[in-house]
Amino acid sequence: MSLSQHGAPQPNDPDAVSASFEDLLALGAPADVTGWGFSWLGDRATEEHPPWGYVRRLSERLAGASSALDVQTGGGEVYCEALERGVTRPEVAVATEAWPPNVATATRLLHPRGVVVADPDEPPLPFADDAFDLVTSRRLAEHGAHAD
Repeated sequence: MSLSQHGAPQPNDPDAVSASFEDLLALGAPADVTGWGFSWLGDRATEEHPPWGYVRRLSERLAGASSALDVQTGGGEVYCEALERGVTRPEVAVATEAWPPNVATATRLLHPRGVVVADPDEPPLPFADDAFDLVTSRRLAEHGAHAD
C-alpha cells in the first residue's frame, strides 16, 4: 500500500480497502467535494442511476416550462446538463443551494446560462406561490423533506 506524506493510503490504491478507519478519514479529509464531486474515490464508490435517466426527463420537462426552480441544486451540474440538452429553455430559471462552496460552484456554472442561484434552500423559500410552473429537486428525499 502506498502512503501519503501523512501516512494515509493514496486515493486510487487498491490496498486502501484494508486501511484502518483513521487512515481512510485522513485520506478523505483533504478531498474537494464541492459540487458533490467524489471522483477522487475512483472505483471504490458506485452510484446506481435510475433506468429512465433523470437528466433526460428533466430536460424534457424544462423544454415545456416557462419558469423553473431547482431546489438544492448542489453544484448545479445536473441542472446545467439538463438545460444544455433541451431544445428550448424556460424564460425564468432559478436554483437554490445552501452550502456555501456549492453556492459558489453553482453560480459560476449556472449564471452564464441565465440561471439565478439563490442561497436559501429550506422552506419557506423566498418565492411567491405559483411563481414557477416546474419545481424539481433530485436531493429532497436525501434530505428527509416531507410534504405538509
